[in-house]
Amino acid sequence: MSEPSSDRGETLADRQLADAQRDPRLAYGREAVVADWWAAMGAAERVRTLADWGLQELLDSEAHEERRCDERGETDPADPLRQRAITGARQRAELARAEQDNQLVEHNAMTLISMVGALDALVEGLTPRARKMVVEHQAEIFLDRARKEQPDAVALIGPGALDAIRLATRQVLDEQLGSFDPSPRGTGAKRWEDVLSNAGLQAPPGRQIPADLDQALSEVVELRHVLAHRAGRVDARAREKAPTLRYADGDLVRIRHADYLVYSAALWTYGQEIVWRLLGDLTPTPPLANWRQNYTVNA
Repeated sequence: MSEPSSDRGETLADRQLADAQRDPRLAYGREAVVADWWAAMGAAERVRTLADWGLQELLDSEAHEERRCDERGETDPADPLRQRAITGARQRAELARAEQDNQLVEHNAMTLISMVGALDALVEGLTPRARKMVVEHQAEIFLDRARKEQPDAVALIGPGALDAIRLATRQVLDEQLGSFDPSPRGTGAKRWEDVLSNAGLQAPPGRQIPADLDQALSEVVELRHVLAHRAGRVDARAREKAPTLRYADGDLVRIRHADYLVYSAALWTYGQEIVWRLLGDLTPTPPLANWRQNYTVNA
């Protein structure tokens, strides 16, 4: 995963610390849908990383507690205070080790739920705005052509009347394009492509979503469904919509580290692809061919 940075010397750690100290979303409103997506994705992964680091620290709880007891002068192994403190530390270490052995399956699941939600919000918020921009742009093209072809006639039109023509042109263009529901539905890339097409933001010719990326997106969308609505149990719907899932009907979802890397890379890549379609050369081109490598460092 790579995010454009205005400061070439800024590292991922620098950005994570700054965002943790003050969430960048507090500085703007809902209209900043692209910035919201970056911030939401980053926050989800940052919290997961902190949980991972916290488990690493807890593994040494017993040794740390013994040192603290010694520093407090509680050096007698038979001292009840020392025994209780060390027993509690040992229990924390055992719990952390068990969670680590399970590869943070719950944290992985919650993070992916947040990331799918962030992608839904990006598409739902961006498409109506992009559609409006397209309509306004086409209306201006129409007026510019009128100025070139009928300059004398257009010169006779007053500013107020010209604004009314501009508004009417936009309304006609918008009606011709038709109404649409910006809420993402379905699974795989189609979940978002169907909405994006209403603003001309669908996959451009020659740059289609790779089949394996689409498969990963289908799986993670259906896993998100069963995690959020089926208490983590795979259902028939998920099996039907994502037949490549390695789970049987009724299985409990366990998203291990390798799974998390694949699904998080898929969500990062597809989200970056949408931003690239909007901004073009102003943002890095996402690595569609090597999308599996597009996960956050130390994820």
